[in-house]
Amino acid sequence: MMKKHIVVFFACCIVLTLIFVQLKDPYAIEKSNSLQGMSWSHWFGTDYLGRDLFSRTFYGSFYSLLLAVCSLFGVVLVSLILGGISGLVGGLVDSSITTFADILISIPSLILTLVFTGLFSNSIFTVMAALIISWSGKYIRYIRNLVLNIRKEEFILLAPLRGSYGKHTLFYHIIPNIFAELLSLFLTDIGKIILSISGLSFLGIGVQPPTPELGTILFDGKAYFFVAPWIFIFPGIILSAIVLITQFISSKIRKRWGIAYD
Repeated sequence: MMKKHIVVFFACCIVLTLIFVQLKDPYAIEKSNSLQGMSWSHWFGTDYLGRDLFSRTFYGSFYSLLLAVCSLFGVVLVSLILGGISGLVGGLVDSSITTFADILISIPSLILTLVFTGLFSNSIFTVMAALIISWSGKYIRYIRNLVLNIRKEEFILLAPLRGSYGKHTLFYHIIPNIFAELLSLFLTDIGKIILSISGLSFLGIGVQPPTPELGTILFDGKAYFFVAPWIFIFPGIILSAIVLITQFISSKIRKRWGIAYD
């Protein structure tokens, strides 16, 4: 078993070394190399400006993933506060917050994003703000239900006897015990958020060319699909792979901790 791990480790090191050796400036334009096919110098070929597609796809994947993670962190932060208060306090506060969450759930994220970009500016920060608001409804509801369920446990009922009240109970006793559920949902939705951001970028909303992001790369490649299909195919494969990998990891977490949610 140890030998197998060593072989896998060295194989990963070799692959990573080859990748970093191959990486180039994703913004470097070489018109003489435009629309070249796959080669050792350009693993994924080049685009219409001669830019290395492998490098642009590599950086674009991390950029898309970073935007998705930041957006979901914002969603979780807002939802933990509102959902936690809703589940702990109850009464009129609970009714008000759940009604607000239902309103957010009923508004499609695409429509809210279009409204935000029309009212403010067509930037990635505007898109992220719209996504945080539109996605918070589902998380507020989910966290509220988790808090309501865990409130019935004895260690929460007896927390006041140890001097734990309000936000102390929420942050030190409730959140650590719902972490696995949140992590599973977080990983499940990363792929969906990436698809949303890339889809909006493909439509010209949010990230703008020449920034290497999977949506903008796909937008650049659509006009050359029949001439240079690799410009469109490779970013699409990587985007699909990211979604499938995050879904797979999420399913493993659900099976490991016996998590079930709709």
